[in-house]
Amino acid sequence: MEKTYDKDDRKISQEQLEHKSENIYESIMILGKRIRQIEKANNEEFERQRNQLINEKADGEYVRDYFSDSIEEDLPVFPKAIRVAIDEMMNEKLDFGYEDLKDIE
Repeated sequence: MEKTYDKDDRKISQEQLEHKSENIYESIMILGKRIRQIEKANNEEFERQRNQLINEKADGEYVRDYFSDSIEEDLPVFPKAIRVAIDEMMNEKLDFGYEDLKDIE
């Protein structure tokens, strides 16, 4: 499997982020939460694929440890979570909102 990833070095200004929410702090909080979601999904997918490759190549416990180091070239490389989150926000693919406090009580 060939390792590919999207390298995107575009600069995003503070003003651009502010226009996507009420203020820059809200934008940062939204991006932070989305980044954590993306990283969790990427970690789960990475572990799933890693375990699948190890199980395909190994039978015993000793062999399993050996293959866990030698399968790196077959594992996926995910794009940076911050770039994905920013792209989603800038392209208005990121939906966010707040719960009404009256509904919680």
